[in-house]
Amino acid sequence: MPGAPRRVAAGSRPAALLGRVRDTRVGRVVAEVLGVVTGTGWAVLAATAGSLVVVVIAGWVEAGALAVVGATCLLVAVASVLGRSAYGVRITLPNERTRVGRPAAGELQVRNTRGRTLRAGVVELAVGAGATPFVVPRLAAHEEWSEVFVLPARRRGVVVLGPARAVRGDALGLLRTVQRWAEPVRLWVHPVTVRVPFDATGFQADVEGVTTAKLSSSDVSFHALRDYAPGDDRRHVHWPTTARVGRLTVRQFEETRRSHHLVLLDTRAGAWQADEFETAVAAAASLALASLGRGSTVSFATTTGWVPTSAPVRLLDALAELGPDLTGPTPDERVRQVVAARPGASVLTVVCGPQATDAELARWSVLAGPDLDTGVVRVGHTRPAARLTCGRTLVADCPTLADLPRLLYRRGVA
Repeated sequence: MPGAPRRVAAGSRPAALLGRVRDTRVGRVVAEVLGVVTGTGWAVLAATAGSLVVVVIAGWVEAGALAVVGATCLLVAVASVLGRSAYGVRITLPNERTRVGRPAAGELQVRNTRGRTLRAGVVELAVGAGATPFVVPRLAAHEEWSEVFVLPARRRGVVVLGPARAVRGDALGLLRTVQRWAEPVRLWVHPVTVRVPFDATGFQADVEGVTTAKLSSSDVSFHALRDYAPGDDRRHVHWPTTARVGRLTVRQFEETRRSHHLVLLDTRAGAWQADEFETAVAAAASLALASLGRGSTVSFATTTGWVPTSAPVRLLDALAELGPDLTGPTPDERVRQVVAARPGASVLTVVCGPQATDAELARWSVLAGPDLDTGVVRVGHTRPAARLTCGRTLVADCPTLADLPRLLYRRGVA
């Protein structure tokens, strides 16, 4: 109701107040100082404070000795971490893109920015969720040191390198300061792809389509001249040649057909195991790249969105970041959506998991409509490699990526 007092949950007001204090400049400084102390440092600090309390209350000499030792260790630790590192750090990657199984090399460059010698130190390079330490040797004034490292690229994804950070601490591990440099660098690990003999030309004639090997008596792509046959359109008679050879000669054309490949990848998390999903992504990428290589238009859809296909690199970069979707429409509903969104498509290829039944595969060609060639690549390690037909849908059961070219060799899936 307007004007009614709002009820604030217990604990929300102190939490909000703590958040506001933490966002102030003083709060950030305090949080940074407190973050310098390690777990061991807090233990020594607590033992020293407790010993001082015992000395004041009970006057124990042993407790006083313990307090002196603890205070000395803390002072030495503070002296060890004071100041900021004089390193200048840079991360370089000759190639920012690789594929699964192909290691990528990088270089960490460290430079002494001061006019005096710096003692040896440690620089940590964040790699994803972990960190790799590099021991930097003693550097003379303005001297530079570099170290080459190799990333194995075992899995598809985007690996974030950096920021690099210098770690300074004392010998007892009581205090630890971290100074960060350089902006993070991204490494795109693309899926493995194979070359497949896939032709995305459909059966619909299109003057702006691609030329096929099928000859026609009427089209826009001229092929050759041939003798007139009964039934030929006389508008295609080539009169100069007819006058020269003395018999009717007509033009022959090559058919031009619509070539727009629509790839739909089922990305529902419940439809896949981890290794099968990687095979499915690689298979879908291979089909899309084959069509792009032939100059066809390609649209790539997932369960919940679209993947950019303006260039092969953009497609592979987007697929490097692609993961399973926790929610999304059913395959039947998604087929309707993507076909309605791309009415100019000539071929639809659905890449799905092993749980899809033959009845579902046959239904997809009906949902796509009679003007669209429909094919399915069903990825599943439990099914043998095979080609079959479900209704009007051509199906390739593909257990591994290596089986895909052989299954498509005689004729494209769609």
